[in-house]
Amino acid sequence: MKRTILLLACLCCAALCINAIAAQTGASQLTTLRGDDGKNYSEKDFKLFSSFGVFGSLNVGEAVQFTAPSAGWKLQMVRVLGWSGYNETTQTFPADRNIMVEIRDKDLNLLYKFADSQNNYFLSETGPKFGEIEIPALPVSGNFYVIYYDRGAAPVLMEAANATGKSYLFIDGNLEPAEFPTSDSNETIAVNWMIEALGK
Repeated sequence: MKRTILLLACLCCAALCINAIAAQTGASQLTTLRGDDGKNYSEKDFKLFSSFGVFGSLNVGEAVQFTAPSAGWKLQMVRVLGWSGYNETTQTFPADRNIMVEIRDKDLNLLYKFADSQNNYFLSETGPKFGEIEIPALPVSGNFYVIYYDRGAAPVLMEAANATGKSYLFIDGNLEPAEFPTSDSNETIAVNWMIEALGK
């Protein structure tokens, strides 16, 4: 009887280890699409951005245009480089608030919508991290859009250089270029949102 219990315990442990390894390597087996210039993230100068902080609306999102690399390609994960914040003085994380992700086709028709607490994806004591949001395998073709609504809960990182023209603000069902006026001139500067689409 003891031998049977020990064997069952070992099998359960092995199953948990295999699942953990599969979860860690899942993203590495997917093709990653980026909307920025593709350079190493360590070479970039980032700033946190919150559409809610700028526009005061829960319905404004940061959108990135992607192109499916092949026919039959399926989106399986969205990665957002963001941060929910950490108070070093009180050693606490912020209260749970909702973020939302939408996937839309080239005509902006809604294909998928997901909402959850920001703390399930962006908890970090050391600063911004990639929040990985799994998507049920979703067939996409041609151009499609990933829209992230930070809602003031987990601002996204933006790069204010090397803009590719693939980053937008999604406002009232319309795409507007992600461009902002500079503080020292009347010029506008385009940005890239640090959002990735993964699939195969």
